Amino acid sequence: MKPKLYYLLTLFFAIIITACSPESNNTTEEETNEFIVNGVTYNLISAIVTDENTSTNEPSEIGISLFNKTSSEITGNSNLNDISYVYFDFEAVTIQNTTYTQIEDYNISINGTIVDSEFNYGTILLSDNDSESDVYAQSGSVTVTNFTEYNIAFTFTFTRNDGQVISGSYDGNYLAPNGID
Repeated sequence: MKPKLYYLLTLFFAIIITACSPESNNTTEEETNEFIVNGVTYNLISAIVTDENTSTNEPSEIGISLFNKTSSEITGNSNLNDISYVYFDFEAVTIQNTTYTQIEDYNISINGTIVDSEFNYGTILLSDNDSESDVYAQSGSVTVTNFTEYNIAFTFTFTRNDGQVISGSYDGNYLAPNGID
């Protein structure tokens, strides 16, 4: 009888110790595929990477477009509503794992639409059109941490003339309709 009591007590204490031990995985998952403006988060689902020179085979600036819709929805002929859109290009002919700060062409908007294959920006949050406007970026950077044949990962931050910061990240597959190096 005594050995059974010993085993029961051991089992009891083992259960208590296991139940009271702290969880071993206290890491918070890093958020990706989104951008944040004024505390509001906008999801990003797809990326399209393009060589901006489509008239010749010569390499040129690299453009990245991000959407909250799939690439097949964006490139299809359907009308779409509620599009979140991020665009910027680099003054580089290839994408490297580095930080880019020379970003002269950029746009970020929400509530955009595609009607009859024409994109309408909706509410513009960032634009390179007027250097005197509040939505013009006084600074910006894009840090690429991974670029392979199948995946691109980067973070971006823009500070507008009015001091508002727009930041985000993307890590995932991309569509490259005209090829990219």
